[in-house]
Amino acid sequence: MGEKQAGAEGRPCPVEKRRDYVDGSVTVYLTLSLGALLALYLVLFSGAKIGAARMQMESVSRIAQNAALAEFHRELHKRYDLFFADTSYGGAGGGDETFEQHLRGYMERNCTRELTLPLGTIRDWTSMKIGEVQVPEARYACDNAGQAVREQVYAYMAADPAGAFIANVLVSADHWRGLEISGRDWTTRMQDSREDLKQALREQREQQREENREKEENEEEVTEEEREAASGEPSEAENMVDQLAAFQFLPVLMQVFGSTEELSDRKIQMEKSLCTREVHLGTGMKADNSHGYPKADELLFNRYIYEKTGNCVRPSEDGQLRYQTEFILCGKDSDRSNLEGTAARLLLIREASNCAYLFTDEKRMGRVRLVAAAASLLLLNPELEEPVANALALAWSYLESVQDLRTLMTGGKVPLQKTAQSWQTGLHELLTPMTAIRDRDSGEGLDYDSYLQGLLLLEGSTVKTQRTMDVMEMDIRRITGNSGFRMDLCLDTFRMRAKAQACGTQFQFEGTGGYN
Repeated sequence: MGEKQAGAEGRPCPVEKRRDYVDGSVTVYLTLSLGALLALYLVLFSGAKIGAARMQMESVSRIAQNAALAEFHRELHKRYDLFFADTSYGGAGGGDETFEQHLRGYMERNCTRELTLPLGTIRDWTSMKIGEVQVPEARYACDNAGQAVREQVYAYMAADPAGAFIANVLVSADHWRGLEISGRDWTTRMQDSREDLKQALREQREQQREENREKEENEEEVTEEEREAASGEPSEAENMVDQLAAFQFLPVLMQVFGSTEELSDRKIQMEKSLCTREVHLGTGMKADNSHGYPKADELLFNRYIYEKTGNCVRPSEDGQLRYQTEFILCGKDSDRSNLEGTAARLLLIREASNCAYLFTDEKRMGRVRLVAAAASLLLLNPELEEPVANALALAWSYLESVQDLRTLMTGGKVPLQKTAQSWQTGLHELLTPMTAIRDRDSGEGLDYDSYLQGLLLLEGSTVKTQRTMDVMEMDIRRITGNSGFRMDLCLDTFRMRAKAQACGTQFQFEGTGGYN
């Protein structure tokens, strides 16, 4: 019995055999599964890491774009409601290279994630390194004759209820142009009429002297009237024409104001202006938010000029030039020169309108003919009545036109087309034109701003835009810290191309940024 037990105890139990077999199988299974799972985990981890790096590249690139655009020039926006990034950043340089370095700096700062612990420094798990950053395309303020500026102005002004102001302009650009051309024609006619009259008077007096000599030789009586007709003593009509001719030789501003001492004498250095120096240009890329502006929207741009610039009636207090609208019209280096040029153009427009009206005013033309008839009787030649009357009427129209300028430039109103009630000067005032011009206001018609709007309609879009940017640039430079500001180094749209290295893989980004 004892032997049987011992034998039984020395052999392995079948149950234990089965347990050992199962344990070994599980071990093998787990070993094989763990290897597969580990490989899968590593693949997924690597893919997640690359995906994270790709997303990081997209994020830091977009952040760099938005950060660069967020640094728009504050003063330019404050004064002119324009969004432009100044690529000089207050320094002496600027342009694509500086802007590229700025973008790269933002990207590098957003890629660096380091945490210093007691056991060492831990970096972020992608360890992205920024490579090349380029700006292959960009639109600067001066590209395509200031297209970026015009588009932003149009977008800004489109929301402005400017219809009432624009309606005050009343007439089209063609009509203003016609008045200016007609004014030149009337000026030429006035000068020709005056010269023809002088020639006719000289011939008449010489002829009368010859007749008087013949009578004296024939011992015939020479009447007092014949002696007076042969003398060089001018008639009242001649005095009027001569006084107005001397008046016309003065500069226009002297005719209008008598003295220019109270006018602004501010000047600029034209060689530093945007219109005369070599400017920085980009590629002129088209912005995604491009606002197509038709030619009719010149009225909106002109309205913007009215809103943002000063002129003779409402001068700019802190601008480099006080008469900025006149600078946009004339482009000269001083306030007085620009005002003189503007006044000369307005004088032509007023002269055209006044001449056209006066020759239809029977009452006033009746006074002119009375004075002309008296002169022709004095000269014993009725045929001189018409040329004398013509010269007087043209001289009177000119005097009225100068008075109109005085009214406009002192804040009054002048109707585009005169009436009997709105005519301001008298015929007798031709004898004293300097004292005839004084402050008067009919209280009806268009003001100085409206007349400037008419002249702006005649100005070419390119020149007008460039000179407007010149005003912006010279005024921003007067602000502390902006002495080197250049409008042509400001951009509003760009395309960015960047490369980076992470997780053994190279990543690229390309996208466009701009102000919406």
